[in-house]
This record gives sequence, C-alpha cells and structure tokens, in this order.
Amino acid sequence: MQTRRAFIKLLCGLGAAALPWTGLPRRWQGSLQSWVARPPVKFVRSPAEDEQMDFKRLAAAHLERTAWDDVNVLASSDFGGRRAGTVGEGKAAGYLIQEMAGIGLVPMGSLKQDGKPGFAHAFTIPEVAASVVNGRLVMRPQAGLKSPALNLLGALPGENAEEIIIISAHYDHLGVYQGKLYPGANDNASGVGCVLEVMRRLVRAEMKPKRTVVAAFWSAEEMGFLGSNAFVQSPSFPLARLVAVLNVDTVGNGPTGEFMLWADGLNRAAKACADAAAQAGASAPLGPTNGHNSDHISFAHKGIPAVTLLARNWLEKNHTPEDGVNLLNRDQLKLAAEILYRAVQIAAV
Repeated sequence: MQTRRAFIKLLCGLGAAALPWTGLPRRWQGSLQSWVARPPVKFVRSPAEDEQMDFKRLAAAHLERTAWDDVNVLASSDFGGRRAGTVGEGKAAGYLIQEMAGIGLVPMGSLKQDGKPGFAHAFTIPEVAASVVNGRLVMRPQAGLKSPALNLLGALPGENAEEIIIISAHYDHLGVYQGKLYPGANDNASGVGCVLEVMRRLVRAEMKPKRTVVAAFWSAEEMGFLGSNAFVQSPSFPLARLVAVLNVDTVGNGPTGEFMLWADGLNRAAKACADAAAQAGASAPLGPTNGHNSDHISFAHKGIPAVTLLARNWLEKNHTPEDGVNLLNRDQLKLAAEILYRAVQIAAV
C-alpha cells in the first residue's frame, strides 16, 4: 500500500503541473518535430489558423526563458525541495516536461504514451534515512518498500541519429527536514536551468547538429546517483550510441568564471568542457572529488566519456536551507550555460 500511495502522490504532483499540456504533444508533435528535426516532407493536416497562432505564441514564450527563470521556479517553496518520489519532485517533473514539449524536443523516455515514447524513464527508489553530517543534510538508502521516480529525456535530433551527446543535470534535491525547506537553488536547479537554456539556444538557432543532443534530467541523485544508474542499467536507447555525457551540477555560485571538472582524466567529454571554458574566458581544471561525486560517474563506470562541470565553490552552503536563489551569482550561472553551450558545439556540432 505504501508503494501505491507514493506512486499516486507522484502522479498527482506530475499531473498538476503537466495537465495543461496533455493535449499539446498529440496536436502539434508533428509540427514540432518537423521544425526541430527537419525530417522528410510528410502530408499532414494543417492546424487551424488560431491553433497555429497559439503554438507560435506558446513556443516563443518557452524559447525566451532563461536559466535564471528556471532556477526561480524550481527553488520556490511550491516545489517543496524536490525530494525524489515526492509531490514536489512530481511538480518539478511536470515543469520540465512542459519546457521540453514547449520547445519541441522529441521524447526519449521508456514510458509509452498512446503507444509512443514519452519523456519519462521510470525506476524505483528505496526508503531513505536523513541526517545532518558536518553541517550538511545527507540521505542514505535503507531496506524496505520502494517508491517510483522518473528520469526525463528529450532530444534535438541530429544528422547522425546513431551518435548521441547527453547534456544532463539532476533535478531532485532534499525536500523538507525537521520543518526546514531545502530549496536546492544551486544544487541543482542551477544545472537544470543551464541544460534547458542550452537546448533553447540550439532550437532558436534552427541549427541541426551533426550528432543528436539529448537533454536528460536525473532523479534521486541525492540518494546515490540512483536515477542515472537506473538509466545505464536499463537505457531507453543503446548506450553504444553515446559519444559523451556532459553533466552539470551546482554551477551557480562563487566568483564569476571559477569552475572545476570531475572526470576520470581528460577524456573527450572533459576536454570539450575545458576547451569551452577557455573559449568563454573561464577556468575549469580537473579537480579532486574529495569523496563526493555526481551523475557522470554512472556513465564512467560503463566506459563512456563523461564529465561534471561545477562551480569551484560548490560546497558553500551546500545541502543547507541557505541554498536559495540569494546564494547564486547570476553572472556565474549565465557563464556556466555559455560553457555548456560551447561544449555542445565542440562535441556535437
């Protein structure tokens, strides 16, 4: 019963945010896909003039959003700290689905909708025990009943559909603990905003990359990279198609231009980020993890070139209630998105 209740709660949170968009993919998916992917010409029913105007207005609204807009939405109290498997995370998933659908990304998840792939990739998470260790709230998985959670994936198709670049960020955080909200503005609404901003820029440029670019948003990172690990264990497309994974985590704080990279050496993904940072006038050397890590590790264990870009000062107020929008350096966030955009240009274009 507990698992069923958790599933219903997650669906309620997701549905509350996504309900206004449930009809959109069915009516306009063909138009969106042709606009972004430019497939061979197909004869389709032309939507009514008012419907075309609505679509253009809606698409423009989504394309004009920025990473800063996304951070302010996701870190708000309405999302309850986005702990994996909660209503708050379900609302965050709904928001991300709205944005991916709104800019015309092609669903790349494993869950089907009307017999076609949706954005969601489902897996289960265990119960967790939360505690404060050295001033930081941490969660450790426990034995017991499991609850559902969702990764989310959407693609901008490239000329070579068989080669894929993932740009990713985890969208979960820590929720509410002992009556205090953990907003997770830097960790990791900042990374989510960067990924969305890069995808918007690519779509606005109407440029078809040589390789397909997949935006991936992982759940349950705070529980031990459970979402990204679930994906590599049961992917929605063959991992052999993956050329590189560019992961972004806690990039919005500290002095402007000071970043670092986590990777197993200067692999293809890490080199793309290091070169992109240099082009953008920033610093992003390989750094020690000191016992920490992020979702790139799930792919590195499979031998896939992967890297995480993060701010040099990422540990500042990390996993505390003070990780709100006031912690962020808006110029640093903008520069992080620029580095990721340039890295995609290097790796996928």
